[in-house]
Amino acid sequence: MNILATPVLAAGIMDLNPGLTLWTAITFLFLILVLAKFAFGPIVKMLDERSRTIHEAIEQARKERAEAERMLAEQKESLQKAQREAAELAKRSQADVEKLRQELTARARKEADDLVAQARAQIQEEKSKAVAELRGQVADMAIEVAKKLIPQAIDEKTHRALVADYVKQLPDAKA
Repeated sequence: MNILATPVLAAGIMDLNPGLTLWTAITFLFLILVLAKFAFGPIVKMLDERSRTIHEAIEQARKERAEAERMLAEQKESLQKAQREAAELAKRSQADVEKLRQELTARARKEADDLVAQARAQIQEEKSKAVAELRGQVADMAIEVAKKLIPQAIDEKTHRALVADYVKQLPDAKA
């Protein structure tokens, strides 16, 4: 028989060839073993490392967020404390200003009262001097008039005594 003369039967896609199936299974198992030995380990290791890195990044992000929230809370608390202190300082300053205003007003009022008292005392002193001077002038004029009206001679001492009695009898001028 001639090999060339035998008709070759073409195998279809759906035909089962046991030899080819065996060699395909052996090749597939060999490929899986090679991949398991050389590829799966590094791939799994790389995937584990990537997973660990992602988990660490997530954990770090959580820590940083918690720290940021804590710092924000501290900032808010510090701001509120500063606002309270500023309000308290403004309140104290306002009280100090009011106290100083009252002290200055009281001091000014006392100085004004002292000036009025001094002015009154000075006016009273000037009035007393004026009254005394006026009495002296009235006494001198009365003596002169009496000398002219009374022809008899009365000595100066008697005239002064008479005028002094007369001036004492005059009512005090109260102005």
